[in-house]
Amino acid sequence: MKTCCRYPTSLAMLIALILACFPSLSFGQVKTSANIQSPQPLAQSTAGSPEQQAVIEREQVVRRQLSDTTDKEARFALYDTLASEYFQVGMVADSMRVREEIVNDTQINAGRRSLAASSLAIAYALTYNYSRSQHLIDQARTLARETTPEELEMLPSVPSYAYFAAEAEIDRGGLNRHDLALQRRRQGVEFAWRDLNDPALSEKRHRAAANEILDSFGSVIRLMVQNNRRTEALSYANEVRWDIDNRPDLKPSLTQRANVDLGLSIALCSNDDYDGALAAIDAAIAGLRQADTVPHSELLGSVLRHRLMVALALGRIGDYQADADAWEAAASVNPVVAQNPSMNELESLVQAAHGRWPEAESRLAAQMKVDLRHQGPESPFYKYKAGMQMLYRLEDPARQVSEADIAAYVTPLVGTEDEWNDSSTRGAYDEDGALAMSMSRAMNEGEQGQVLAFRIAELFHMNATQGAMTDGAARLAASTPELRALVEQEQALRYEQNTAHVELARATRKLEQSQGPWPFESREFLASTVVTQQKKSVEAIDGKLSSLRRQIVAQFPVYRQLVSPAIPTPATLGAALRQGEVYLDLYAGRSESYAFVVHSGGAFRAVRLAATRAALSKQVRALRAGFDAGIPPQHPGDLAGFDLGAAASLYQALIAPIQDEIRGATTVYISASGILASIPFDVWVTQPTSMLSDASWWINAATPVRIPSASALVFARSHPAPHAAQPFIAFADPSFDGRERSANSNVRAVGPAARAFPVDNGTPTFDYHRVAPLPETLGEARSIADALGSPEQSVVSGTHASRTEAMKMDLSSDQVVLFATHGIVAGEVPGWRKSGLAMAYERSGLDDSILTADDIVMLRLNADWVVLSACNTGLVSGSAGDAVSELSRAFFAAGARSVLVTQWAVESQSAAEVTTGVFRAYAADPSLSKADALARTERDMAAGKEGPLYRHPYFWGAYALVGDAGR
Repeated sequence: MKTCCRYPTSLAMLIALILACFPSLSFGQVKTSANIQSPQPLAQSTAGSPEQQAVIEREQVVRRQLSDTTDKEARFALYDTLASEYFQVGMVADSMRVREEIVNDTQINAGRRSLAASSLAIAYALTYNYSRSQHLIDQARTLARETTPEELEMLPSVPSYAYFAAEAEIDRGGLNRHDLALQRRRQGVEFAWRDLNDPALSEKRHRAAANEILDSFGSVIRLMVQNNRRTEALSYANEVRWDIDNRPDLKPSLTQRANVDLGLSIALCSNDDYDGALAAIDAAIAGLRQADTVPHSELLGSVLRHRLMVALALGRIGDYQADADAWEAAASVNPVVAQNPSMNELESLVQAAHGRWPEAESRLAAQMKVDLRHQGPESPFYKYKAGMQMLYRLEDPARQVSEADIAAYVTPLVGTEDEWNDSSTRGAYDEDGALAMSMSRAMNEGEQGQVLAFRIAELFHMNATQGAMTDGAARLAASTPELRALVEQEQALRYEQNTAHVELARATRKLEQSQGPWPFESREFLASTVVTQQKKSVEAIDGKLSSLRRQIVAQFPVYRQLVSPAIPTPATLGAALRQGEVYLDLYAGRSESYAFVVHSGGAFRAVRLAATRAALSKQVRALRAGFDAGIPPQHPGDLAGFDLGAAASLYQALIAPIQDEIRGATTVYISASGILASIPFDVWVTQPTSMLSDASWWINAATPVRIPSASALVFARSHPAPHAAQPFIAFADPSFDGRERSANSNVRAVGPAARAFPVDNGTPTFDYHRVAPLPETLGEARSIADALGSPEQSVVSGTHASRTEAMKMDLSSDQVVLFATHGIVAGEVPGWRKSGLAMAYERSGLDDSILTADDIVMLRLNADWVVLSACNTGLVSGSAGDAVSELSRAFFAAGARSVLVTQWAVESQSAAEVTTGVFRAYAADPSLSKADALARTERDMAAGKEGPLYRHPYFWGAYALVGDAGR
């Protein structure tokens, strides 16, 4: 190990320092306070430099001052200054020793002692000493109850915030319950947001709340990601950054802003955006250096470690050897840095940064063995290390990685058609990087490797929306007694599995400690017997879990489709495709992109595309710019910002290289995520042109249909249902202000489309009454009802078009279900992190009035069509998840076979022309598929059938069909 250039410390001294700081280091289960004796003050370390000697001498002065000081705040100040001085010179064990004296000093105010206890509890938990951590949390809770309101005004934080954070660390590391850890962290942060927005509290209390929000940010993001809530994590990260820029009551310090940048980087990693993650972590490091952060700071250590992880995922870890050396030096001084995450992992990354790949993998394998034994394969700690291991192998130039090696890593993540993995956890940091690099390498391994690459691409598409689907699955289980009983059994078995792994770890550790010559042979025999029994216990639980999951799938296939959709093979998918249909999976990568084509019957082809994600992103933004501006063309021939060049370039980049593969297909199912999910495929042109009159629209040759994943299409066609009896039900013109309009109201909106959810930088919460009204949707709904021969009563509007009404109605008898309202995406409004549909105002606004994806799962549908009309129901951001897939996956789970969405703020008259035209054509010609009905309407409009102005794609290109496009 290298030594810190400022504070030299040998390996022996480091070991002594750790032992001095943590004499009872334990990996056992958390004990209650009744089983723990109060810890004694930590032993004092010896000086190793003039600065350290000066602080030791300073302590003697402080001791004398303490003997003469009775003032509570003065005593705390003396201790606090001394602890900080010890930390500054690298004597971290002594710093913690002094802080424990704060906890035990009854002459100091209870609130100060509570905060000190919680801080120490987190430090001990990070070094796996959960017994001592729990004891300190118990002290922190007791002292928090003794804290007076007057003292709260003096504290930098609120004691309850702090012990929630400490308990979360035990839940995460000690109990392997990342779900509980996230709940506790959220609880503390929610209290802080409540306090920050409470005008009755003082400025000091507001500052304490702001500090909690900012200081806990990185931990909250990490836990969201580890609980597979990656879209929510990125939405929360962007929300807090918006708040920092627009709310003066947050006022982050340089260190706090760095913590926010670290959290953003973690969120971006989990959304397969490592370039963005690197930029964010660079900003964090720059901020910490500007703040003159000490080299052995825990936060700086975390930030350096994270940049190494990002660099590893990018294949550039060798460029960051200085980070590895600096992190190693910090660990030589600060035992918390050394033990969190572990010395093995630290040394593994250091070796990798210096290109010593076998040594790196060896050190990592040692830690993976411990993690696997202690926490099992579903632990996020084990998962991200598995990603590291795969990246080491792929980046080692001397190592030959085979298709079997890649499959061994990928298969547990993608599952199989028979076995499913409903784990709600994932590894943070590098998992998407390992998958992307595995995909690239697998493309070189023949057809079998290319099929594996296809399955990885499918996993990326599904990952974008999995958090919302998991919420929907939980609600579905809660409302279905038989399913709920099975899911509760499954959860109990998973928790039993957790405990069994912990017990196996303890037994194995005892065996390792007992091994040796006589007189320990009998002890070794007993320990070996216990290990064998515990291994059998783990295997038995694994078998029960597998059997129970098969039972759940057999009885409730929708549940599996929500928690862990089966990724079909090309053969399975090909069997579901019909004549004239082709499935196209598009993935945009950093250095190249891929197209995977599956034909009816199962013929499969994988093609590398030269286009990079950065180039495609630029073209997509150019293509969407004119549409997103919301200003329609004013006269025939007016391009109104429509970029014909981008429309042609995207076609040439993504479709032209596979023209021969899709030639003859009338329906092209397209699955894409990220930036590609925001492409309006219907407005592509096959040849460059500068005039609309000369445009060769792709939809004249083929009909593109969106699909969230191959799994969604196979599931829809493997669970057919008879068509519903009634033609139509609609929710239109919701009353966003809670007031009812006249029964005959059919007012049309005028002028450019307004922002649906206007954000006021001056207010901390969103006023739902300000959602832009949609009076014109009532006429549209009535026109569709007339086209389908449905009575006027089938249109529900005004205050009745509410979330509550939609949730309680039985919609299973309606062939077409229309929601003519705004769509909202995660992060569009501060404080809102879900996709959904804006319904009539109820009670408190967003929480009560948005029909979310997890609400939609609970709807009872048997619909051939769900129509999401009006503005932006299909909008995707390209970075914070995929709203099209999220809402459509939810509707498919509820029983819909296809969803018609809009991709920008549609103009009223053309919207009515398109939707009524689609359903008139569909109703009049029984041979038409849904895709044909939409394509015919769009082609007619593009050809000028509704007048020369409406040839512009602004009027007809907004619509996209998602799901099963068949009749």
